[in-house]
Amino acid sequence: MSIKIKYLDNGIPLLMEKISNISTASLGVFVKTGAQDELPDESGISHYIEHMLFKGTKKRTAKELSEAIDMEGGDINAYTGRRSTVYYVKMLEDKIDKGVDILGDMFFNSTFTQENLDKERNVIIEEIKMYKDIPEDIVFDENIRYAIEGSQGNNILGTEESLKEISREKFLNYYKLMYNPSNIILSVAGKIDFDKIFNSLNKTFGKMKKASKSRKNNYSYKIIKGENLIKKDTNQVHLCVNARGISLLDERKYVSSIIGSVLGGGMSSRLFQKIREERGLAYSVYSYNSSFFEDGLFSVYAGTTKKDYKKVVKIIRDEFKEIKKNGIKEEEFIRCKNQILSSLVFSMENSKNRMERMGNSYILYGKVQNIKEVVEKIEKIKIEEIKTVASYMFDEAYYSSTILGNI
Repeated sequence: MSIKIKYLDNGIPLLMEKISNISTASLGVFVKTGAQDELPDESGISHYIEHMLFKGTKKRTAKELSEAIDMEGGDINAYTGRRSTVYYVKMLEDKIDKGVDILGDMFFNSTFTQENLDKERNVIIEEIKMYKDIPEDIVFDENIRYAIEGSQGNNILGTEESLKEISREKFLNYYKLMYNPSNIILSVAGKIDFDKIFNSLNKTFGKMKKASKSRKNNYSYKIIKGENLIKKDTNQVHLCVNARGISLLDERKYVSSIIGSVLGGGMSSRLFQKIREERGLAYSVYSYNSSFFEDGLFSVYAGTTKKDYKKVVKIIRDEFKEIKKNGIKEEEFIRCKNQILSSLVFSMENSKNRMERMGNSYILYGKVQNIKEVVEKIEKIKIEEIKTVASYMFDEAYYSSTILGNI
């Protein structure tokens, strides 16, 4: 395995990893725009653009775009996050040029007709309505919107109201502003020929013209303390209990991952055992991190009852306090560290994951972080570091919660 970084004629970085013992190749186009970049009257526009790139070009209809990949037995898709929008194809290694052609066609020849914009706006509004029928999804969205003040709390899908305010002119202006060489990273991993893939991408994405203007960084971030009660007629009470998390750029994030695993990382975790197995108060309970450049949010989710939800919140916060005061046991430390290391290695066993790792690493650090370096950093963590990081995370000045249900 080997990694190279080259730059297309217009400066777009191309990250390439050759993996000789597999038969696939995955190509990703990472655009550095997401929910965090959007102004209030643009809410949801990054996700809107993601949808629209699949809706037809000057050369192909929407159906022909998907059929072109399906005919080769490949996979094409995309997703929008808070800091980036990613388009990718996964193909057999000798078919990757078809993937380059399709993604290039989408980026440079999409028509964005008013008819398609109107249709897809309605599709996304239905998507928003669908999620509103799923209490677990509602509580996640409402939780981050409540717990984080500023652009990092922006909703990825936007709202029905904000989408209706996005005219074709506003759509095209945002697209031209954000979809330019200074905002794009290409990442490819698999059984590839470095020179061949570089030449192929340079003939397509290397011709992209630089934007005449750029947008000033609009990010804002502040963790809010408090309780967010949302009354909704549901069968369960859904809750998220929050503490301060760790920045994506902070080396303590690896220690935080161990703490998260100890608390809610699986069936052997403390909260799963205490809330579900010992007391039968919930079916689902787990922890997760929402990490940003500035800081982060550490959350525990549980689905419980109106009668028991206050008990569940107390158990979660008691465990925060326990780890802050006494740390964790040696066997917990070893088990959770090994789980994280195994998960990291397992995730590297296919070309798509490796492609995504390189792209995300470059967005974060301006370089591709060597997987061996990450493994070494995790292996070097000492159990004494747990209490120190827990003292930072479990500061009650940053506690918040969102409770949704018939309360």
